[in-house]
Amino acid sequence: MEKFERINDTVSLLKTPFCGSWSGVVLVRRTSGEAILIDSGANTEAVDTVLLPALRAEGLDPDALTALLCTHTHGDHVGGHFRLRELCPALPCGVLESGADKLRDPLKYNKLIRVPFPEHSPPPSDGLRGIEPCFTFRDGETVCGLQVIATPGHDSDCVCFLDPETGTLLTGDSIQGNGTELQGCGLCMDLPGYRRALRTLLAKPVRTVVTGHAYLPWGKAVLHGENARKMLREALELTETYGIIIREALANGITDPAEEAEYLIRAVHGTMPPFLFMALFTVREYRKELGLNVE
Repeated sequence: MEKFERINDTVSLLKTPFCGSWSGVVLVRRTSGEAILIDSGANTEAVDTVLLPALRAEGLDPDALTALLCTHTHGDHVGGHFRLRELCPALPCGVLESGADKLRDPLKYNKLIRVPFPEHSPPPSDGLRGIEPCFTFRDGETVCGLQVIATPGHDSDCVCFLDPETGTLLTGDSIQGNGTELQGCGLCMDLPGYRRALRTLLAKPVRTVVTGHAYLPWGKAVLHGENARKMLREALELTETYGIIIREALANGITDPAEEAEYLIRAVHGTMPPFLFMALFTVREYRKELGLNVE
């Protein structure tokens, strides 16, 4: 049975199944008795077969949870929200203000992000069901004792949560690096926002970073001390490296965005994914930066 991995006295990480890999669910427990869940995995099955047994191994029934938050509203992070609300109708669920509509209908958004690159996109995740958020929060606020840091880049509604007691930064997909083994390269939908977010995080008193997947080149979800700080610096440096690679592709006469996406994936030693839509979003951002056509 998959169990929560203890990061420190407050924070634990559970790796729930997703497409042959995993998506992280974070549990924050305080001596006051609060138990905050951040993200919920990819689907109902993961809730029933992995998350609930792992919570019970921690001595928690789902109705003992204080709140359910999310780092962003992509399906592999909020796919279990509907099931948890079904089990616990009174569970307070919160989301960044700009992500509220997406949480209400994640399937609609799941379909929308496939529209720009239909021939390079997989089918939508048809099992996604939304919920009505109980409350919303904004950048700079404190929710459940966690500092909210808006980190657009991977998507517009991404946030990190900083636990001030331990200096633990809970990042979801906000620090992309070279993406996961499934992506081929990092997914960036807002390049200027991503760079600003990384600089903001570097200015915070971060002692531990916990990510939502095992992002490359680091290959792990938890980094401590100087390794955590180094990760943030390297993620920012990679945004410059990606720009160099795209300019290199153009200099080599590669002008088709799909071919540029493949060039980028090979250059960062990524595994070529069956669908290029995530890499194409990233290429589109760098083409924008260069003033090129992004259609």
